[in-house]
Formats: sequence, structure tokens, C-alpha cells
Amino acid sequence: MRKRSLVLACASVAAGLLLGPVPAAHAAVAPVLYGVGSGDHPGAGLVWVSASSDTAITSITAHLYAPGSAADAPEVTEVSDFTPDSSTGFAHTWRTTAPLRLADLGTYRVVIDLTDADGDTTSAEGTYQYELEANLTDLAATPQNPDYEHQDVTVTGGFTVTDPRTGETTPAAGAKVDLEISNGDDTTTTTGTDGRFTSVYTVTSPSSATVNAWLRLDDPWYQSRANESVEVRAVQSDTRVTLDAAELDVKAGQAAKVSGTAEVYLDGAWKPLAGATVEEIWSNEFGGVASRPVTGADGRFTGELTLPKSGTVEVRVLTGTFLKFSELQTVKVYVAQKTYFTNFTASLDKYSALTAKGGLNTGRYQPPGVVDKVELQYSADGKTGWKTMKTVTPGSSDPDAAAPFKGTFDAPYKGYYRAHFKGSRDFQESYSYVVHATRTPTRIIDGNAAPEPVRKGRTITYKGKLQHYTSGVWKAYAGQKVKMLFKPKGSSSWYDMGNATTRTDGTFSKGFTASKDGTWVAVLLYPNSTHLVSSGREDFVDVV
Repeated sequence: MRKRSLVLACASVAAGLLLGPVPAAHAAVAPVLYGVGSGDHPGAGLVWVSASSDTAITSITAHLYAPGSAADAPEVTEVSDFTPDSSTGFAHTWRTTAPLRLADLGTYRVVIDLTDADGDTTSAEGTYQYELEANLTDLAATPQNPDYEHQDVTVTGGFTVTDPRTGETTPAAGAKVDLEISNGDDTTTTTGTDGRFTSVYTVTSPSSATVNAWLRLDDPWYQSRANESVEVRAVQSDTRVTLDAAELDVKAGQAAKVSGTAEVYLDGAWKPLAGATVEEIWSNEFGGVASRPVTGADGRFTGELTLPKSGTVEVRVLTGTFLKFSELQTVKVYVAQKTYFTNFTASLDKYSALTAKGGLNTGRYQPPGVVDKVELQYSADGKTGWKTMKTVTPGSSDPDAAAPFKGTFDAPYKGYYRAHFKGSRDFQESYSYVVHATRTPTRIIDGNAAPEPVRKGRTITYKGKLQHYTSGVWKAYAGQKVKMLFKPKGSSSWYDMGNATTRTDGTFSKGFTASKDGTWVAVLLYPNSTHLVSSGREDFVDVV
């Protein structure tokens, strides 16, 4: 964008003054030309020369040849009215006293003739930039410190152009202006009839920006660096986040919706923060999950994160061009892992003791002791009235492969059973499938030992009837062995006195020789796999 080559024209004069050594005084040392140019104001039409010699330079003549002319072309003009000039800050510089009014703009070939006090001469060639001079005035950026509510910057200024051919300075009307923005995209605008321009851009970086304006003309031109730039720096405002909840409960695989309101501090008050990015992050040593929702016009945001396990989500407003990071806010998310039962069974033994067992699967993690419990429950109809009969703790095993559990308790002769895991905020509640367990009840009625009292050595007979409960009624249970037990008076032990087999009507009897006082009873002690044990009435008999 910049006409940098034009700047070098006058820089070459300065460079010659700084870098060229002054020759030591001795005979026949010719003057040295360091540079020729148009200085900082080419619109003035003056010629600057930098040179030195071992004695004072007494004569300078510049011969100018038209731009692009042949080597043998005649000169356009020559000037010799040079006067010493200290305005450059360098020694050994001269400038013409009257402006050149040439017909054409462009780069002129120049031959400089130099003569010093002891008569030594030099002819050296250079170039002279004869061009328009663009001058920038009133460059301004409003605001220079944009903020969240004022993100657009208006750049204004004016250009005039001085023409060395006439010496006139006029507004640069209808000219292109290049705006260079150091931390943004460059843009182009056009001046009005008064030479002024206006351009608006949106700040997109918090770093300090330098805005430069450069006039772009079709003719050869030069723009000085005076008033060439203005600095723009964004103001970053404080932000904050207010969360809707400090804790959330979700099931494994379900997204946690972390929501809240973001605000920005402006003009002494907190206001809704619109269009800002909120960062929500959960992480551990194995990885992380993130969501970056954008706030609405009311500052509201909702991010969704699917966490592999319970943990803390950190929430904050991300820094931006006009925003600072907000302080971290946290949400504790409890992810309830899926749980389920495998291989659940329930079996009733002949004594009406029910044993329930199975495996509890809780995924990758084993519940803590206070949670790691399985309730064994009973219901008469398998649908309602569930009652916990026993609580057991699963064994320590891989929870992903099911931790085994087992429990035994007294139970009705028939019923429905299930396993129940209450769960917690980290583990989902679960139930096993329902199983049915039953055995047929039996009973011995009319049990009686006779006669009583009985004389020692005589026969005592125990009689009774065995029944089982089937199809909703008590029926004779034939063909079963009933064991006879006797407990002598003063003893706590029962003695097996033999078996009796039930008849078709379920009755049975068996006689024994009376030897001592004691108690008699009949029991069904060894039923088949579908029946329960039972016992008859205990009958005490005196032996006299």
C-alpha cells in the first residue's frame, strides 16, 4: 500500500550525510556526492543535495533530464541556486531557493556538478523524484478504546495534495484511501469532495492496534509519515456466571444440561452478556468432556455434556476481544451407572427355608459399602405388597462381571421373590426378574399314643393321619414313610423308633413296647422335593 520507494528518495540524502566519510585535506581530492532528492516535501519542488570535499564546496549545478529520456537527450533544465540547509539535521546539505515548475511528474535523471574551493570538480549522477505530496490531517479513531457495547471504530481524516508543478495545495477529492489495521483486516475507502474520508471497522482483537491511512493516487506521489497512525486498544470488561444448579443427577449415557446466566460489568452495573462463549469442562487423568454454548440475548446458556462417571464440571466465560475470563463456577454432576441382576434364583427347601442368589452388575465401579446391598423381597402375588425379607452384601468381585450374593430366610410355602438394589446418586436402582418358589405343605393330624398310662412291657401304639395341601384342600397323603420319635422323660434328645407307612386314607400306626415314661411324636422327615416336612402332636405317656 505505501509508496515506500518514494520515502527512500530523501532518505538517500540523509544516508549519505551519516555514512559518507569526509576526505582528508590533500591536493586534488575531488568532491563526493552522497545523494540528491526532493526532501520531506516533494510538493515544494525543491532539490536537495548532500556532498562533501576536502575544502568548501563553492559551486553546485543540477542538470535534469526528462523521465525515461535517452542518454543523449537534452536536459530539461538546470539549477544552480543552491544554499546551505541545516533543516535536515545533517551537515553538508544544500537546497535550491526557488521551486522547480516542470511540465511532467516522474523520476528525473540528474547530473550534479560539484566544485570545491581549491578548484577540484566532480560530476555524479542520481535521480530526482518530482511528484505529488499527499498530506494527512486529523486522523482519528472513535472510540480509541472500544468496549463490549461499542465494538465498532470509526476512522476519519482528511487528505490534501500539493502539486509541485503549480505549488497549489488542494483537497484530495475522490481518491482511494488504504487503511492498514495492524491486528485486523485492511480496508479501503474513498475521500469526498472535501478530501475527507470515513471508514468503520469492528475490533476483533484485544491487543493494541495501529491504524494507518495512505492515499492512493494514480500519479507519482509521496506521503510523509507525519500524523500517519492512531492507536486503538479494546477495553476488556469483567464477566461472571450464575449457575442454575450446583448439583445435577443424570443416568449413564444421558447428557447433563449445565445452564445458567452470563453477565458483563458495564457502566457500574451487571448486564446480560449476549453472544459470548461459555466453556464447560469435565476432565480426569484419562480424558475429558467439554461443551461451549453461546449465550443468548438474555445472557442465558445451556451446555450438554455426557460424562462417563460422576464428577465436577467447571464453567466460565471465555476471554474475548472485550471480555475477561470469569471466575470458575462448578457443578457437581452425579452420573448414575446402570445396574442389573443376572442368574437370579430362589429355591425353597423342605424346612420352608428359602435361598435366593444371583449376581449384581454395577459396571466398571463397585459401590461403596453403605450402598453395596441387595434386598431379597417377597410378594404373595408377585405384583403387590413386596416386603424385604433379608438384606445381603454381594461378594467382592469384578462388578462388570457381576458380584455374587446369596441369602437364606424362612418363607411361606409359596410366593414370589425378587432382588432389589436401591442404588444411589452414582448407581441406578434395579430389580431382578421375579421368580416363583413353592412346596406342598403337609400335616399330621389326630396324632395319639395309647393307651395311657400303660403298664411297662405292654404295647403302646401311636396313630395319626398324614395329609398334604393340594388343589386348595387338605387330602390324604398315601404311601409315605412317617418316622416315629421318642424322647424319654428328663432327656432333651429324640430317638428314632422306626417308620410307619401311610395307608390310602393317609392313616398310619405303629406299636412299641412301653419301657419308660416319655413323649411320642410322628414326623414326615424325608419328604420328596416338592413337599415340606411336618410333625404330629407330641403325646406324653406314663409307664407304670
